[in-house]
Amino acid sequence: MDKPNPQNLRRINRRDLLWIVPSAITTGFFGWLAWRTYVIHFTKAGVSEPIWREGPRRPAATLDELAAHWHFKYFDYEYSGSPLKAVVFRLSQPVVGGLTVGEAHFLALSRICTHQGCVVNYVDNPELGSIAYNYRTDHPFLGCPCHFGAYEPLQGGKAVYGPPRFPLPRLRLEEQNGVLYATGYETPFRPLEPG
Repeated sequence: MDKPNPQNLRRINRRDLLWIVPSAITTGFFGWLAWRTYVIHFTKAGVSEPIWREGPRRPAATLDELAAHWHFKYFDYEYSGSPLKAVVFRLSQPVVGGLTVGEAHFLALSRICTHQGCVVNYVDNPELGSIAYNYRTDHPFLGCPCHFGAYEPLQGGKAVYGPPRFPLPRLRLEEQNGVLYATGYETPFRPLEPG
């Protein structure tokens, strides 16, 4: 193999660097942006039939408190000896991991975001949802105010927009004498349990 002739090699000068460095930074940024967009939109975990773990029996709400579709109530559930923020909904249709009592459909979810552990809130204003969370729907959903992730109750708490990849963990509901009780939780209980 012949050695390259040093006279044929071009030296990089400052003008070349003024073009190469910003081009490399821009290429790297747009490569990262494409990867991030793919992860946020196409790698979200689906919702399937839950595997329940027994937990303490705690009242969540009465059937009278959830008399109409999309009524909800925040409550605390005990997880590993500490209070866990949760929410129970009355929905317009049955969902996987929910409870049906007569013609009424209910779902209880943890309010701890699976992305960074912030507390999610009930968003009942469709315009607010489309502007703040970039998620347009005709019914309420749960939104995380930290990074604007959206979770869909009609899909069992699935993460539908933003950085969260995993659905909100569901709490098992049982009804007795007109009271809904939370009696267990889904495993793995993200983000509090790995899995």
